[in-house]
Amino acid sequence: MSTKSTQWLKVLAYVATIIMFLVMIAGSLVTKTESGMGCGNTWPLCNGKWVPEYTISSMIEYMHRMITGVAGVVVLLFSLLAWWKNKGNKEVRNLALFGIFFIMVESALGAAAVIKPQSSPVLALHFGFSLLAFTGVLLLTICILQQNRSQSLIQTAVSNGYRLYAWFVALFAYGVVYLGAYVRHTGASVACPSWPLCQEGVLIPELQGLVAVHFVHRLGALTLFILVTILFVLTLKRYKNTRRDLYVASILVFVLITAQVISGGFVVLKQLHLYATLTHSAIITCLFGTLCYLCVQTLKKPRKNA
Repeated sequence: MSTKSTQWLKVLAYVATIIMFLVMIAGSLVTKTESGMGCGNTWPLCNGKWVPEYTISSMIEYMHRMITGVAGVVVLLFSLLAWWKNKGNKEVRNLALFGIFFIMVESALGAAAVIKPQSSPVLALHFGFSLLAFTGVLLLTICILQQNRSQSLIQTAVSNGYRLYAWFVALFAYGVVYLGAYVRHTGASVACPSWPLCQEGVLIPELQGLVAVHFVHRLGALTLFILVTILFVLTLKRYKNTRRDLYVASILVFVLITAQVISGGFVVLKQLHLYATLTHSAIITCLFGTLCYLCVQTLKKPRKNA
């Protein structure tokens, strides 16, 4: 691959990742402001028009649609170009297909939610699929950027136990993310009005209705924090000097899960303030993407000398 084409591919990689991140934030903004039906039940038009009415809800929803549409084109272009420029590279091929598949699923689910109102569990899946689409693009971007030095980071293979544990943590994290999205869509975000306890002076509240939904999410978040802390300690002890990729990723994951827990507290204490809510979504997006990068790296082994 020529130097010029490599540079263009890297630029496109950055653009695709950034715009997918904006898709995640825009989706959270739509949910927070309850603008999902700002364009009525018509799609891709907004209330049957190409130019939406000048209302807050319609502008927010239409902006989200436009960003998602542009993201779809950019991600498709980036994925196909990366695949074409790296023929024979199975990792690039698989990540390209992964990103393309989930952005198509996310777009289709978003359109279905507009045309026909969906239940809270299905709406929560929309955020989950968006997160997978972002993660696919992020991993493909990192793969392209690290091509020339990826092997230098991998001096040893990881144990099967460590690999299985890392993937378990990632799967558990996805469950916590889904539950968090479910909390938002059911209106349970402030069902527990205090933090860190659900109710002041009460360790375990009466688990009924929205309180139960919110409390289970908090327990999941606490468990995830413990799991990530264990993963960080294991990486520090075993792979600090031989797997710098895992070591750096584990540090980022630990910092992000700490920030995520704190931001979740602010969401409650600030009574769903817009900035607190969007920050919470932004952090979990970065956290899950980094955790998935760590998992993918556990599959890699040092290249044998010819």
